[in-house]
Amino acid sequence: MAKDLNLSVGGEWREQYQNYTNANFGQFPASFTEASPHQWMHRMMLHGDLHYRNALRLFVQLNNTTRSLNPNPITSQLDENQLAVHQWFLEANVNKHWLLRAGRQEMMFGQERFVATKEGPNTRQSFLGVTAEGKYPGYRLYAFYVKPVKMNPGVFDDGLMSEDFGGIYAVKTDKKRKLNMDAYYFFLESTQREYVFKKGLEQRHTAGIRFYSPLRSLNYDVEIAHQWGQFNALEISAWMFVWDFNVEALKHSFIGFSGNYVPGDESATDGQLNTFNTLFARPPFGQTVALNITNTLNLSPYLRYQAGTKWLATARASLVTRASTADGIFTPNMSPLRPLEAQAVSSKLGICDIYALEVNYVPTKHYFFQAELGFCQAGTYLKDSGPGKNVVYFAIRNAIKF
Repeated sequence: MAKDLNLSVGGEWREQYQNYTNANFGQFPASFTEASPHQWMHRMMLHGDLHYRNALRLFVQLNNTTRSLNPNPITSQLDENQLAVHQWFLEANVNKHWLLRAGRQEMMFGQERFVATKEGPNTRQSFLGVTAEGKYPGYRLYAFYVKPVKMNPGVFDDGLMSEDFGGIYAVKTDKKRKLNMDAYYFFLESTQREYVFKKGLEQRHTAGIRFYSPLRSLNYDVEIAHQWGQFNALEISAWMFVWDFNVEALKHSFIGFSGNYVPGDESATDGQLNTFNTLFARPPFGQTVALNITNTLNLSPYLRYQAGTKWLATARASLVTRASTADGIFTPNMSPLRPLEAQAVSSKLGICDIYALEVNYVPTKHYFFQAELGFCQAGTYLKDSGPGKNVVYFAIRNAIKF
């Protein structure tokens, strides 16, 4: 029996320093005291991974995240979770094609535009439920039904959000034609999101498709998605279009153009909600600003240096405007960013221009270094609807895996 068991242990230790000038464009709650904070973010994750032959697997992972130096209140979902069982799941190989997993677990699909681990923030996202993975030559199929975990800042005090999340995600690869395709369907039932200054019952369906190339001299990534359903008495009808094209101009050096067009709500009186919900996506503009792609047109030229898995450096400009004057803008977790009051109406479109440099260095599989520098110039809409100060962001991350 013992020879059929295989136990491994390991973990990750990450430390990062962040420095903000005019965080959130100088707009923050009355309980905050510092508009330009700097902070130290600590994360320790330890895991045990037990395998029985090639049939069963038990995985348990502890999580410890803390924030210091910043006098502002803790944002529990992002900043601090002093001690929690971050993942615990039992996995079974049903047959040679299908794997079934049940318990608390992380999930990530595609470019993380809908479901992400949220590696950038201090505390990663996890879900409680059941997932299944099918592996066949040339394609994979994922199915899941979960509830997102609500991470609280204390010790073993996490709970569950009042949200139900399920879906199917299919991946098809074709090496001969150099064409990869993802297709997916998600369903979310929630009372946590807020639109038109109201919370309510949201039953939202998402269907989409993504075409992308493997890494080569000329690359493309195009994704389009449509959403429908019900929010209170409003019919949901929304869509998203995202693109990324780049070419290798010199060895390891790429010139690219990416962006998105995500229309917002068209009218407050037409009986429809056209606001797009990015569900559990990664922050699309990094840590410089807590801004979602919802109701935005983003044009983003960039330069990228990529040498294998050791070096990755990107210099990017993101020119972001509102797509609709009838809708506001949102944070990555779909809470309103602007306007915060119904009477704060503005016809301005300009949100911000973001200029960012990110450098990643991974000399071995055990060490990771990242440096980020970002400047965000506030646009006319931010200045017209509240504080609109320019943001400067700097961060250094070091992570050791063992």
